[in-house]
Amino acid sequence: MTARFSLFRLGAMIRKEFIQMRRDRLTFAMMIGVPVMQLVLFGYAINSDPKHLPTAIFAQDHSVFTRSIVKGMENSDYFDVVALPETAEEADDLIRTGKVQFVLQIPPDFSRELQRGQRPELLLDADATDPAATGNAVNG
Repeated sequence: MTARFSLFRLGAMIRKEFIQMRRDRLTFAMMIGVPVMQLVLFGYAINSDPKHLPTAIFAQDHSVFTRSIVKGMENSDYFDVVALPETAEEADDLIRTGKVQFVLQIPPDFSRELQRGQRPELLLDADATDPAATGNAVNG
């Protein structure tokens, strides 16, 4: 014997469940209250737009273009420039010890390539221990 789908049976089952919910107020309150509470808590707890991330800038080119990039990052709400290391080892140490989440490396020929109309490359080292902050900042 095979069971067939019946709208009448489905309607009767839905009606029965509503009657049961009306009888058991605690279960009904939990069915409504818990999802609403999760929405409110997760809406405030999960921050998908992190700001003021500690950043170091290792600039090997000290041109007006580099200073403009540094000032732009300092004026940004997303990055806090906390260090300007003089060597690559200092920059690596800052990210390894967790003092910064990002190190922006500007190569020594950055301004020359920019003036020639080329597309100079910058290197952004990221500490990926906080993937939400790192991913959004790198992609943005």
